[in-house]
Parts: sequence; C-alpha cells; structure tokens
Amino acid sequence: MTRFLSRILDDPLCGTLNEETERLFAYHQSTKHTYHSVRMNAHYLDWSNQPGAFRTYDGAPSIMLPPDPGFPNVGTFVAMAALLDAVKSFGGNSGAPEQIIPDLGWLSRFLWHSMAVSAWKKAPGGGHRYSLRVNPSSGNLHPTETYLALRGFKGIGDGLYHYRADRHALELRSPGAWTGQLSRSLEIPWAAQSQLIVGLTSIFWREAWKYRDRAYRYCCHDLGHAMMSLLLAARALGAAGGAVAHFGDLRMTRALGLTGSDEAPMAFLVFPTGNSFAPPAGLPEKTFAGIPNELSAEEIPYELLLEMHRSTILCDPAGPVPAPPVDEAAEDREPLPAALPDPARDAPLGEIARRRRSALDFDPRTLPMEREDAEQILDFATRDWRADWRGNFHGHPVETGRGTDFVALYLYVHRVRGCEPGVYRWDRSARRLVELHCGNVQRVAAFLSLEQPLAGNSCFTVSMIADLAKAAQVFGNRGYRYVYFEAGAIGQRLYLGAEALGWNATGIGAFYDDDVHRYLGFLEEDAGRVTAAVDAAEKKSLVMLDSPASRHAAVPDPDEDLTRNSSATSVAGSGEEAAPHMDPKTLPRQVIYHFAVGRAIPDPRIEG
Repeated sequence: MTRFLSRILDDPLCGTLNEETERLFAYHQSTKHTYHSVRMNAHYLDWSNQPGAFRTYDGAPSIMLPPDPGFPNVGTFVAMAALLDAVKSFGGNSGAPEQIIPDLGWLSRFLWHSMAVSAWKKAPGGGHRYSLRVNPSSGNLHPTETYLALRGFKGIGDGLYHYRADRHALELRSPGAWTGQLSRSLEIPWAAQSQLIVGLTSIFWREAWKYRDRAYRYCCHDLGHAMMSLLLAARALGAAGGAVAHFGDLRMTRALGLTGSDEAPMAFLVFPTGNSFAPPAGLPEKTFAGIPNELSAEEIPYELLLEMHRSTILCDPAGPVPAPPVDEAAEDREPLPAALPDPARDAPLGEIARRRRSALDFDPRTLPMEREDAEQILDFATRDWRADWRGNFHGHPVETGRGTDFVALYLYVHRVRGCEPGVYRWDRSARRLVELHCGNVQRVAAFLSLEQPLAGNSCFTVSMIADLAKAAQVFGNRGYRYVYFEAGAIGQRLYLGAEALGWNATGIGAFYDDDVHRYLGFLEEDAGRVTAAVDAAEKKSLVMLDSPASRHAAVPDPDEDLTRNSSATSVAGSGEEAAPHMDPKTLPRQVIYHFAVGRAIPDPRIEG
C-alpha cells in the first residue's frame, strides 16, 4: 500500500515550513464547515476499504497483561487536581501508592484504565460487533497508537513496546535502554533516569477515511484526549508526568522505528522518577521486530491534511522549546490561591474511566443540572497540567508556574439551575461562569453544532475557542497541534468530571465554524445571518429533529420579551472585546471543538 505520509517526510522542504503561518490559517479556512458545504460535498463511505481499528506487529514477541487488574480508590477530581504535584498523598482511604511499583501489574492497571477496550457494541441488522475504548475518538476511529519505553519493570525486560489494545498486550519492538535513547532523541537529558516514557502517534488515514481533509483537526484533539487519559491514570497510580511535543519529527520517526510507516509521532509523556538508577549502559540496538499490518487495501491521499502536517514538522535538532507568551491580561486578575478547593463530590477514577461513553443524544426532560455541578466540572477540566509548550514542564516537576492556556470556553446554557439560559464565558481564574447573553439558545446551539440535536438537548454545550494567532506567533504552525492537544485534554476531563457527578458528555468535532464566530461576536458581521440560517434549517426539520424541547423553543411565548429571549444574536458587547468586520480567513481566535454535557439517552447497542 502507498504510504503518503512517507512521501512528505522524504520531501527536501520537510521541516522548513513551520514559520510560514499563513499555511495554518489557510488549512483551517479550507476545512471549515458551512451550511452549504456539507450539502454540496457529500462523502460516501467505502466500507470495504475502512481502515482496521487496531495496529499489530506480526512476528513481534507478545506479552499478555492481566485483564481487569484493579485500581486504587483515587477520586476522579482528586487525580485531576494532582496533575501538577510531584508527590501527592491521596488520603488514608485512597489506596494509591506514592511511587511507581514497576511491574506488569502496574502496567496493566495503567493501560486498562487509559487506552484499553472498555465495551462492545452490536450494530443493528447484520449483528456486526465493534469495540469502544476508554479514551474517546472522533467517529470511534482511534487514530492514536501507544508505545512504551520501559526501564526496570519487574517481569518484563527493558525495551520499546507497542500496546495492542485489542488483546491488552505489549508487543516488543526492540529490547534495550530505550528510555535513555528517547531522552537523547527528544533532547531532554533530564529524562534519562525515567522508568517510563510513552510515545503517542497518529495514523491520519484512519480519520481521513471518513472525515477527509478536516481529519487532521480530529487526530490532534483525539491525541489530546489520549494524553490526558494516560496522565490521569498514571497520576492515580503514583506517577507524575507531563507532555513533550517539541521535537524533531524525522528524528523521532526513526527513533520509534516508523520510517516508511503510516504513523506520525505527535507527543511523548515523560514520567521523571525519584528512584536512583545507574546511567543506561550504551544504546539499544536499533533493530525493530514485527511487520505492521496493512489497515486498508488502498489509502486515499488527502493533500490538504498532508500539507498541514508537513507545515507543522520541525527540523532536526528542534532545539529548546520557545517560551510561551506572557498573558498580559493575567496581571489584572487576582492571583490564584495557594490551595484550590477540593471537590465537593467525587467518584473513583478507575470506575469512571472504564464507564465513560460518548452520548448519542441527551434527554431534555430530566431535571436541570445544579450550577455547583457545572462549575465543578468546568473548574477541574481547566486546571493546570504539565506540557512543554505550556511552559511548565522542563524536567522539574516541582515547578509552580502556571502554564499558558490557548483555549477559552464559551457555553450555551440550557438547563442549569441557578443560571438563566443563555451564553456564558468560563472565567478559569475566578472559577465562575460570566453571563454574556440571556435567552433560550437551544436552537442556535443545535444549529451551530452541525444541526445535531444533542447540542440543544444537553444541560450545556461548549464552544472551545483557540487563540490561533498567539500560538502561531510563538510556535509557528506547530502551535496548531498544541491548541488541539489542549482542547482534547480539556474535553477528556469534561467527560470524566461529568460522569463522576452522574452526568454524561460527548465531544462534537463538526460545527459551522464561521457561524459560531458570528454568533459569539468575533466577526461582528450581521447577526441576522445566523438568525436566518437557524430559521431556515428549522423549517427544513434539520435542527432538533422531533425534539419536544425544539418544538417548545420554536414557538414564542407572547408574554415573553422577544428581545431578551432572541435565540440567535451576537453576544459581543456584553463585556467582551469585539473584533469588528474581521476577515474569517485570518481571524485570531477561532472555534476548534464543541462539547456537550447532559443526561444521555441509553444506547441499547452496548453489550458491556
């Protein structure tokens, strides 16, 4: 099979385009959805050519991990809050160790609660069964693959391994001192003593088969979900770590034995250890066992996607990570307290991670969510965590500087007790919702989310807005990866936090990009365009199809103030800085992810 990723890696210009940031905005603009584009560019899936859901290395030695291995009784929110702590005591009833217990049991617990298969679904009609996993993925296509460099784990030799999620097993790719090798290749000598480094790669074709050129977006936020899933599981098991994503791509492709492959290295999770080891003895042999399986009979090249990835590639060596920008607005904010509040309610992470599902729709007839629940979910989903591009992970886990945030949250609140329906902004510094617009926004939330009813049937729906201009200014096109990683990391904690409080959630990767910008006031174009689009869609029964909530929202109450309850009007001017008549092609802040939280309608296809 032709591997088009290899073609761009072999290009002499590879690694020289990162500073040409007009490419970032051109890709983002070209892959936006509009009301007309989704109808004019219909895509019919070739099910006979669907990529396989699992990577395997035929001929590589395989080590089975113990299934259902148990997990410490650490709370979901407690684990989120502990992501910054080098050493964390979880309390007398937690059962959590304070250091890695390096054996197969630890590895099994770690992967079983972060990257493993968690349930099965049976498709109606033909009875085809397909898997769900602990970490979510757009379209359940799972482009992310997991590699582990291990050192000093009892019962398993040092080496580089690939995780086979379908069998909950490790495939040995290469024996030897691979944590030392990866630390050198990543240019982070402080990680040479690590017992564990996790490499995450993306197989773009798995997503592009369905989502075509827009799939690069989905691969990146899926990877953010995966890294947060792994970091939380490790933290509950006593290992504090962070993400390293600034590296030379060609060097790391060779280091993982992926030359000529359809996989791209995207991020590494490094877990510094307090244990004392002698320096690694020499380098591992750079021979790799096993032949990767072919995922499809034919791979289709999506040139916009491939060019976007090529534009984000860094030269070898990559050099030090650029310093993130200074948040000038933070100087006017109150400083964060020394100790953030503990969760009011919690549930064990191990149980919640395995139980998490992506809701297909929400029941609008359930009781509203309490405001305290909503703010707890949002607070812990946006707390700090360690990553090199955030400026707070350079091998010193005791650093206390706050990481740079590139993603802001805007909410369409439908059913939250103590909140008037309307549009809000989440103030992560003050940890509170700030009202921007009051009115019924169920119809507009559903319309903006590509006319998906669940965005209006939820308790609240979120638009994640990324500062693309700021990320590009500091990191070049590479910053495009980072903002999506951050969005996925927030999304993973929204999933788990909602589940821990008895609610459910789902990520929404498809939306009408520039209609979101118009509605939130970033473009300052005629807000009537959004109103007309919502009305036209509803007349065609495309929004909130057969939903009682939609039918109620579509009929105005003559006793209500229609200005106050307009369901589609720009919210700029409610304390937000407006950007009048901006060009959507170069808009600094743009939507990159939607998310919804509510009470899921049960899915009868899940077998458990």
